[in-house]
Amino acid sequence: MEPTFVLLPHDMGVINEVAAKVLLKALDGYNALLIGPGLGRDETTRLFLQNLFNREKPGDKGRIGFVYTPVAAGEQNNSPLPPLVVDADGLNLLTELDGWQSILPANSILTPHPGEMARLLECGRDKVQADRVRVAQRAAADWGQVVVLKGAFTVIAAADGRTMLLPFANPALATAGSGDVLAGAIAALLAAGLEPYRAAIAGAFLHGAAGQRAAKETGQAGTVAGDLPLCLAAVFDELSGCSN
Repeated sequence: MEPTFVLLPHDMGVINEVAAKVLLKALDGYNALLIGPGLGRDETTRLFLQNLFNREKPGDKGRIGFVYTPVAAGEQNNSPLPPLVVDADGLNLLTELDGWQSILPANSILTPHPGEMARLLECGRDKVQADRVRVAQRAAADWGQVVVLKGAFTVIAAADGRTMLLPFANPALATAGSGDVLAGAIAALLAAGLEPYRAAIAGAFLHGAAGQRAAKETGQAGTVAGDLPLCLAAVFDELSGCSN
């Protein structure tokens, strides 16, 4: 219950499109932004995401006053958003936005599981799983983003070809909410100043190691997402030399 928050306009608990303007005004004090966990997939929420990512050019006119401005891989990101992580329903909503690859800020971090990756690529899940490393690499290069393809031996790929394969294959992490903890860990490291690719690697490694620790303490069958944050903090201390 510790987080502070910005209250956004909503309709019966569902965020609406006007919330994008409120959020953009509040972002000056934030060093990173995570979008997706618990967001929902209502139509007004989709419009919120569309309004948040679209960049308007003065004097130009497009759909509802916005113009889609493509950003090539490696091009400077002129988005008003801080470094960005997109997870869960944020990824699912992207698939419902025309030209989402053009409006998403460059060098954002996308954290799909295989099913979400298949939806983003408009292909079958089996195709994703058949060649996880190459699929992640191609997607990162094509989209100009950092891709964290979750699952056993998570793959992290940057747009410039850098790739990391993590050593964790832990069923204890295949539990509801575990991915939200991963996305939060990556966003925290972004806020601390790590560049996106390194933040993705460090966050995913900490998350995997925390899952191993939780499985030892609780058992694989009994581990839930709520067990991970304290284990993650303990692993962080161990790796940084802060533990006694």
